Amino acid sequence: MTIYETIKTAVPVRQAAEHYGLRVNRNGMACCPFHNDRNPSLKLNEDYFYCFGCGAKGDVIDFVARLLDLSNYEAAQRLAADFGISTEPGHLVTVSRALGLFVP
Repeated sequence: MTIYETIKTAVPVRQAAEHYGLRVNRNGMACCPFHNDRNPSLKLNEDYFYCFGCGAKGDVIDFVARLLDLSNYEAAQRLAADFGISTEPGHLVTVSRALGLFVP
């Protein structure tokens, strides 16, 4: 698995958004950080985000890259570091911990 596949599998977009300071309501909506937004127009799903106001869309890596002004590779590395995910082959236990699962 590549670093991109590992991150996309382990970190939902909503969880990353909340981790980086967005307030997400129970419907998965938040004010978009990519334009001047007064009312929630950013929809955060498990696998992707979409803004009905400015049209921004993508996966968790795209979201973090755009939010923190990083390249996709830097965003994937940042997510791995922030969520304690090992990008080394064979470290599935670490990925499971990021999801809140217990694997002995």
